[in-house]
Amino acid sequence: MENLDPITFAEQGRQEYEKGNHITAAGFFLQAAQAYQKAQDELNAAEMMNNQSVALLQAGKAKDALEATEGTEEVFQKAGDLKRQGISVGNRAAALEGLKKNEEALAEYERAAVLLEKAGEGDMHSVVRKAAANLNLKRGRVTAAQMDVYDSLRLVEKPSFTQRILKFFKRIGMIR
Repeated sequence: MENLDPITFAEQGRQEYEKGNHITAAGFFLQAAQAYQKAQDELNAAEMMNNQSVALLQAGKAKDALEATEGTEEVFQKAGDLKRQGISVGNRAAALEGLKKNEEALAEYERAAVLLEKAGEGDMHSVVRKAAANLNLKRGRVTAAQMDVYDSLRLVEKPSFTQRILKFFKRIGMIR
């Protein structure tokens, strides 16, 4: 298995993730990252570390998920890839939330939202804003949660039926 290329490791990681085998998937994503690093492909290595972070978080290993994000934002920032930088920051925020470091998580969700908005990623921006809204709601910050929900609607590219209704009510002034 040591001779497998990073693409094979990444594919095996995706397959295991889809089966719900998150720890196994995380291992394959780590192997893919190491293989990409060996090939001096920093961008794909960072992408695989982000995938590993998501898999670890799904497995309930928030601390390990946070560690997996270390350095990935900088790689994407250096490459000028705002979308993947924003996703990386969002992954970090989710791991911090999993560790119950809510203030840090909210700050990172905010940074992720700004990056994703700059990247023109309206739907991803919406997902990050919804995560922040949920966290604010859990903390009893109803007004902040409401503002996050409204901001999540602002850039969504393909609004759901419910989102379209909320946008309509906001436009006609029924909600503020």
